[in-house]
Amino acid sequence: MKLLYRIILVVTLIIASSTYKSHTASANFNENEILTELETNELTKILASDIIERLDSLVEVFSVRNRFSGNVLVAFEGSEIFNKSVGYADPLKKEPVKPETIFQLASVSKQFTAAAIMLLKSDGLLDFEDLLIKYIPELPYSAITISHLLHHISGLPNYMYLVDKYWKQDGAPNNNDVVDLMSKYKLPLFFKPGSRYDYSNTGYVMLATVVERVSGLTLNEFLQQRVFRPLEMNNTFVYSTADSTVQRLQIDGFRALRSGYVRIKETHNDGPVGDKGICSTTGDLLKWDNALYEGTIIDYELLQMAFSPVVTTSGKEVSYGYGFRIKESEGSKVVYHNGIWEGSRINFHRYIDQGNTIIVLNNTSISSNHELVRQIENLLNKENELQVTSKITSLIIDEGLESALDYYIEISECDPFRHPDIRKLMKAAEYMHSIGKDKKAEEIKELCKVMVQA
Repeated sequence: MKLLYRIILVVTLIIASSTYKSHTASANFNENEILTELETNELTKILASDIIERLDSLVEVFSVRNRFSGNVLVAFEGSEIFNKSVGYADPLKKEPVKPETIFQLASVSKQFTAAAIMLLKSDGLLDFEDLLIKYIPELPYSAITISHLLHHISGLPNYMYLVDKYWKQDGAPNNNDVVDLMSKYKLPLFFKPGSRYDYSNTGYVMLATVVERVSGLTLNEFLQQRVFRPLEMNNTFVYSTADSTVQRLQIDGFRALRSGYVRIKETHNDGPVGDKGICSTTGDLLKWDNALYEGTIIDYELLQMAFSPVVTTSGKEVSYGYGFRIKESEGSKVVYHNGIWEGSRINFHRYIDQGNTIIVLNNTSISSNHELVRQIENLLNKENELQVTSKITSLIIDEGLESALDYYIEISECDPFRHPDIRKLMKAAEYMHSIGKDKKAEEIKELCKVMVQA
């Protein structure tokens, strides 16, 4: 960096520190300057206005060119910046999708089943290394542990094969009926438990059965008591065609054809839950997402385990934690899950290092979700300017002008290509004035003066 630039920054920092030291300190402890959650979200939208426009255009393009239909929500650093509905909840009746539309989450449900197991672990009612037969003794598989089930390394056979071949009753089977089928027909394991990875819906049906037997509640009752109601996830529930106590409020799935759409009917496999069955909205899923960041439902130690891979007995690392897949994107950790079931195509991606989230809910079997998520992900990863601008704004609000100036000098020296957007900062200052946060507004404007001088 040029010497003159460094001198300007340092001198300005000294002047700003002496001028604003007293009122910055008081502002940090002045409750009138603290932003509410709603104000924080609105401020984030102001800072992210450019990317919001690009997200809107992107989803519109996918709606027109790819026939995407559903809801898309994007959160940046924990704040919702984008929530858009496109297409139809029922394309045959031309009923539009709305933000409050409830979707079947398919395999994204698995993280809630895993959460129920973690809560029982927190209660001291089970351990991850407990044998499955401790809770379901009628099963013919003596070496499978709870941990094996969570990580998909149990080797259990496919329960849907048993239901399709042997279930002859009119009504759908529940989880205990699946256990009875497995006990009766004793299909062999695919491999020795712990030795290999094989994605297993059966494993998560067994986990849900453990939850029900240990708690004495249905999976829906347990999750309502421990997760959904505490988080005010009022549009979220576990749906099973074998449980008449739960009302069907989710939209149907549809198979997209060249000539239109065909409604997909429920099958006997809609009875068992745990591998699927959770129904929810983008708004409720964001509440769940925030709770995972805050550790309000599940403590951080357990969450770290949930977001960590497992190593098989053969020494191979499996990138699947407790109900979450794990990967890296641009050097940062991502925990995520996708789901496909009877027309529903669901994506729930959490970029935990940045606090960003992408949620895509689609009920038309059209396979455009992954590409849409990838392009949204690219937009967020390329927003260095937004990240720096947001960081500076947060520092001013939370710690004061001096901390923001320190950070600005640091990034100016270390990475001259990462710089804040002065125009957005001035808009943020205007917003802060409009909601009566005048001291913080003045500090943002003062920082902008430093940047212009530099």
